[in-house]
Amino acid sequence: MVELEDNVRMGLLVGAVAIVIFVLVNMTGIVFDGEKLFIIDLLGLGSDTAFRSDTGISTQDYIGILAAVVMAALYWFSAEEELDWEALLGDDDEEE
Repeated sequence: MVELEDNVRMGLLVGAVAIVIFVLVNMTGIVFDGEKLFIIDLLGLGSDTAFRSDTGISTQDYIGILAAVVMAALYWFSAEEELDWEALLGDDDEEE
């Protein structure tokens, strides 16, 4: 298991939620007046304009959802074990 500090874990969770919200809002074109923001083109790595009226699911959306799932999984698997397994299993070594 991966052990992370609590503030890093919360950052992963907040980041995952922010990515999902951005992907959903961007996919529908609500914020940018019916247009969709393509981040690769905004950074200058693509060949088209950054804002296009091409709403719907694109490769950018799949990658964003995948990144959010990876961040949420890392958050989930980095949780500390809070159960006292020795007490649950009835450790008899202390009684002897």
